[in-house]
Amino acid sequence: MTGRPTRIPAAVYRRRREVPVEERELPVPGDGEVVVQVAYCGVCGSDLHLIDEGWGTPGDVLGHEWSGVVVEVGAGVDLAAGDAVVGGPAPRCGTCPACVAGRPSQCGNQPRMTGSFDGAFATHVVRERSHVIPVPPGLDLRTAALVEPLAVALHAITRAQVDPGDEVLVSGAGPIGALAAAVLLGRGHRVVVVEPAASRQDLARAIGAHAVRSPGDLPTFDMAQVDVIADEAFDVAIETSGKRPAMETALQQLRRGGRLVLVGTGMEQPSFDPNRTIVLELTVCGSFVYDADGFERALDLLSGGTLPTDALIDRVEYGLDGVATAVARLARGEHAGKVMVRPGLSHDQHDQHDQHRQEERP
Repeated sequence: MTGRPTRIPAAVYRRRREVPVEERELPVPGDGEVVVQVAYCGVCGSDLHLIDEGWGTPGDVLGHEWSGVVVEVGAGVDLAAGDAVVGGPAPRCGTCPACVAGRPSQCGNQPRMTGSFDGAFATHVVRERSHVIPVPPGLDLRTAALVEPLAVALHAITRAQVDPGDEVLVSGAGPIGALAAAVLLGRGHRVVVVEPAASRQDLARAIGAHAVRSPGDLPTFDMAQVDVIADEAFDVAIETSGKRPAMETALQQLRRGGRLVLVGTGMEQPSFDPNRTIVLELTVCGSFVYDADGFERALDLLSGGTLPTDALIDRVEYGLDGVATAVARLARGEHAGKVMVRPGLSHDQHDQHDQHRQEERP
């Protein structure tokens, strides 16, 4: 670990599929701020939309699923150099009706999502103390970097109002779907995962899913079959892929009174049969970011060692100069688990690391 440098390398989005490494100034921390040396930063599904599909803003540094070590603190901060931390949720206002009711995901005063982004695909970040959370003793930084997507998965489960004994369909075995499935399996639920990619089907099996289906295995019903229930129906469906056909099909797998939670974002809008929704009294809701205590609960789960993190985190890691490559490979389905960017990893080290990991695979 080193002290705070004045300039740092960062992976900067310039245009679709182009994320070169550039030097940026690293500010001196102000009152209530910390400088953190980034250890790991996960690649999120939103990064695929922004980089692979070209929705990013030129000049942005992306990456928001990070862990690291404090190297410098401003005045009034109760942390010290050497403390391990993770990036927490962006502070909410705390005073609007949603915040007072314990629903910070719906804060009425949060900034617009179209603003610029200063993320952790960089060697260092400067953050307000309220935006970082200490890592519990014994939890390694690579695993700790799962805290943000795990908090997202936990919020989806909260929104689904999963009751004891409920059977759950998880649509999509990307990081959020796999994490949600792993949590539900740990709670004793029967979980079936639907996923088209063979590598992610293998991941679903590795974490213990009771069954894995391809999308074509699921029945669909027309408007004349409004009250026909699938033979293998579910109390809850959690849709994480953001794909229009997956959303539409997931609704049709529900029992009477079932609940569909939409987590994955996508560009194609689904069409649901309102008559089926009415007759079966189905509930469709969205899930955005986190519960009020989501990060703390996620850290507790990761610290407990009950989640199969060896399967959930991909073994291949990328340096800052590999961000665009990581996104491209994820978009092609070449990685199953959560992919980590390690800012201190050079291109040559990545090549050797990648080859070693590929050789380890059966």
